Amino acid sequence: MKYIVTLLTLLTSFFSLSHAADTEKVIKSKISKVTVFMQGAQVTRKGSTYIPKGTSTIVIEGVSPYINQQSIKASGKGKFTILDVQYRYIYPEPVEQNTKAISAIDKKIKRVQDSINTHSYYLANVRAKKKAIDTERGLLLNHPLMRGKAKPDSLDLLKGTMAFIENKLIDLANRYLKISLKEAEMMKKSTEMNQRIYELRLFKSNLPQPPPNQPKHQVLVAVTATAATSGSVEVSYKVNQAGWSPWYDITAKDAGDDIELVYKAAVYQNTGEDWSNVRLRISNANPNRSNIKPTLPRWYIDYFRHRKAEVKKATRYFKEKDVRTTSDINMAESLDEVADKALPTAGMAYDYSQKMQNFSSIEFDIDLPYYIKSDEKTHFVTVQKHNLKASFKHYLVPKLDKDAFVVARIIDWENLDLLVGNANIYFGNTFVGRTVIDPSIVSDTLEVSMGRYRSLAVKRTKLKSNTKKQIIGSHKLYTATYKIELRNNSGNEIDLVLEDQIPLARRAEIEVEVTKLDGGTVNEHTGLTTWDINLAPYKKKVITFTYTVKYPKEEKITGL
Repeated sequence: MKYIVTLLTLLTSFFSLSHAADTEKVIKSKISKVTVFMQGAQVTRKGSTYIPKGTSTIVIEGVSPYINQQSIKASGKGKFTILDVQYRYIYPEPVEQNTKAISAIDKKIKRVQDSINTHSYYLANVRAKKKAIDTERGLLLNHPLMRGKAKPDSLDLLKGTMAFIENKLIDLANRYLKISLKEAEMMKKSTEMNQRIYELRLFKSNLPQPPPNQPKHQVLVAVTATAATSGSVEVSYKVNQAGWSPWYDITAKDAGDDIELVYKAAVYQNTGEDWSNVRLRISNANPNRSNIKPTLPRWYIDYFRHRKAEVKKATRYFKEKDVRTTSDINMAESLDEVADKALPTAGMAYDYSQKMQNFSSIEFDIDLPYYIKSDEKTHFVTVQKHNLKASFKHYLVPKLDKDAFVVARIIDWENLDLLVGNANIYFGNTFVGRTVIDPSIVSDTLEVSMGRYRSLAVKRTKLKSNTKKQIIGSHKLYTATYKIELRNNSGNEIDLVLEDQIPLARRAEIEVEVTKLDGGTVNEHTGLTTWDINLAPYKKKVITFTYTVKYPKEEKITGL
């Protein structure tokens, strides 16, 4: 007897556990934070629930359909134990159509359509009567008496005949008028009934329709508890349909001042779930890239004639996502000057950003809530602001362009953790163009193009009087002289680098010699000629340079 009682107790416990294991509870959850990588994002959802005694499954719905199943991780707070976490998608039960309303509208449409069909027969009958009157009128008008071909026996007979035809035509005209009025009334009614059909069908098409059945994407968290309790569950997972690219705002108040660099993240996402009121973390990590150290294969050498096969090179290709660009940022009008003085300066998003360095990446925690819909639109998240020491150089290449270009030479930039990205350039509050920041160079100074400088006038002229061709012995000599005139039209001193070039010879028998350079320097390998010029406000400067080309007189030179 004791054995039977023990067996029944075990069976009861087993069925109780089996029932509890089958217990699923869907809980409400919301996204609490998102870490956005260069490619992809890690989403964290959190929800609270009641957990029964024993084993049960907590179901978290609304997750992205593009979830990476291997990345799902669960944690929680409460007196329970997490056993397992899985991903699942199910199709919901079909939603019943609004059949009652649709059926009522269909009945109305059928009644009106039946009326239209019956009405069309009466309308056809009216039109047939009109046609009969037209035929009768035609017979009368084509009578021989009306055409003067008949010979009446007497004048009284003719008069009687004409009176009969006249009365008959008047009667036909009256009948035709009545039928035409009736036809018009019937056509109006037909139009009204057709309009009614159209409105009923339009109303039917606008009835609320249940959404099409889409699979529900869920994360299942299996838990067990020794007693009923309450707690919270947090799940995180990675999605690929998101990312960010670096974008910068570079502002210089004056060519002699330091520059302000605002570091922004152009964030996009199309994950199928909106990020509503979410704290963001911007990371320059790329979890899609391999983290396995590459291994070099064996490298064999041998005599060429004895080689049997080539050694294949192992190469991996990792595709990097292109920098996304966006449309120009609209500049908002400033407040009234009086109101500006009365209002405090608005805060900026970078005031709420905190930079964190770990062993493999840089992350920025944004302590502000953001709302980013799943629509692939770009949202700019400001992460940092830096005031940087910079010197400004003006570069001028008059052979190619009449405008000078301002280049900011930035020092102490290595610890900013910048990435290659587009940049908007502002002088004061004026947008002047765009450039590209490329920190991949190995240099202590980062050069950033700041746009064109139009307060410097330049004129490059080839002096014909000093340009000549000569024959000396077995050689020809070609001499060319160029004059470059500069004028500083601004009230500021300009630190200028002027660039031109000297031709290079492809053959040893062609000799190029620089005979005048006015203080410039020539790179013998590239032919690039440069002058470092300091030009005072409203001052002029003239640079001339001359070169001679010597070559065999029987040859012709191209490229001069």
